[in-house]
Amino acid sequence: MLTDPLELQKYTCFRELTEEQRKALAQIATEEFFNDGHTLFEEGKPGTHIFLIGEGQVEVLYYIGEGFLQVDRVGAGEIVGCSALVDPYTYTSTTRCCTDIKAMTIEAESLLNLMKDDCALGFSILKSLIQMLLDRIIDLRLGI
Repeated sequence: MLTDPLELQKYTCFRELTEEQRKALAQIATEEFFNDGHTLFEEGKPGTHIFLIGEGQVEVLYYIGEGFLQVDRVGAGEIVGCSALVDPYTYTSTTRCCTDIKAMTIEAESLLNLMKDDCALGFSILKSLIQMLLDRIIDLRLGI
């Protein structure tokens, strides 16, 4: 199902975009539903998509030694899979649904092409994603 550009305003990293930029982004975003327990992506695998969580929660896991360690749990309004946008374009964690979720998926290669074609859009998205990730790191350090 194609995405309504207005839906993208729910996500901090797209709020500063113009209406035209959100329309272009909506052309490459797809709304999908995933069941509780579904793995969105696995650590070490090629990063093909980013996921914008609309409803529900996912857990972020790192493989440590002999098993997985949950390092974070994120929900509505959050984005996971950002490492798909950075060379070597490989997921750095495993992310699994803790509940049924509704998410928008965006193919990383298409998003990167859009960001290259519209540098203002690309700068705005990267700036917002970096801030979001820094906020997550601070929250994790503080145990929030």
